[in-house]
Amino acid sequence: MRKDVESYTPDADDRAFMEMGPLFMTGLAQRLTPEGKAGGLECVIACFEKDCVLMTQIGKDHLAISVDRDQALALINEILPQLPHLSHRESRA
Repeated sequence: MRKDVESYTPDADDRAFMEMGPLFMTGLAQRLTPEGKAGGLECVIACFEKDCVLMTQIGKDHLAISVDRDQALALINEILPQLPHLSHRESRA
């Protein structure tokens, strides 16, 4: 969480979610195309009334980025093209 941003959830809830949430949600979404006909899963986006959360796998880890709902479409469209670069950087490390 960035310093000057107020969270809608307590830190303990955020940590608890990050332990299993992205793994569960991305794993479930991957089952939509078990034979890979739709291609590989890039991300899962959950939209709430106040914000949206983008979840993706980067190497062996998961990344979750939340953005205010009113800015979500523009920011997520900006972030999505960068995801393959993050994954590529992780594989070189």
